[in-house]
Amino acid sequence: MLHKFFWSLVLGILLGGVLASPLAAITKPKWELGLMHIEAFVPHYAGSNHYYFRSFNFPYGIYRLESLDVGSAPKLYLELWEDIHLELALGFELPVEADSANATAPTRATDATAVLVRDKNYTRRGMTNQQALLGVGAKLAWYANDHLTLSAPYLNKRTLGGGLVNVGNNYSLRAVFDLFDRNSDYALGGGYTLDYGDEGFNQFYYGVPATDALSDRSAYDAPAGLISRNEHVFASAQITSRLTLYGASYRTKLHDAVVRDSPLVVTKENQSFVWGIRYAFWQSSETVNRLEK
Repeated sequence: MLHKFFWSLVLGILLGGVLASPLAAITKPKWELGLMHIEAFVPHYAGSNHYYFRSFNFPYGIYRLESLDVGSAPKLYLELWEDIHLELALGFELPVEADSANATAPTRATDATAVLVRDKNYTRRGMTNQQALLGVGAKLAWYANDHLTLSAPYLNKRTLGGGLVNVGNNYSLRAVFDLFDRNSDYALGGGYTLDYGDEGFNQFYYGVPATDALSDRSAYDAPAGLISRNEHVFASAQITSRLTLYGASYRTKLHDAVVRDSPLVVTKENQSFVWGIRYAFWQSSETVNRLEK
């Protein structure tokens, strides 16, 4: 059902994009302080049948300029040509803690259709725990019109624990379509992403050193290249000038991934969900106009 809805939405929005009005800037308050609540149901990593269900609460603060956000999630917007920007890109990967080498296998541990909500990963039993990753880089974005955005993020990923150790680079090609224009209080749309990793990044998630090989987990060196093809649908609503609700559903596919033969890949498809609430306790009367969304 989600797959059919996604492609129907994409076709509809593509037609709308062709007929769309020229791109217009959106208006946001210059200062903003608030609180965010996020809940996420996500796999330990793409291809795993182990999932996290996590809930986060954290304050945020933003000071916006025409080309810069300073605060909890810094952003940089540099206009290269009309409607084409170079922007700061950020990413975050949750840590993955492995079960002990002699751990008892959970039910359906090797079942590609299973959804195992666990804090530890049995597939990686006995292997080194993976630290959380912070990705920092740049994104080339083309705001084709008020409904269509094409972008190419490129991020260098480093560990957050025990020093910022370089893991590798992760890069993507992405198209996002929104039925509503950029100044709307609502969003409803879909996107398609091709996600790639260099040899270091892919080895971090999918490689198996010879010292970690088992009878059912052979040694494996992960090559660079395509990790997954991803589809997502999203919706958001700004209920008031201060309160926003949002949610998204993601489908990740590894059928033609270069790492599909890794013994750490249990399933070729993942489904994940993220939803949340953002409330701004204070917003300045001063505003900033710029192209983004």
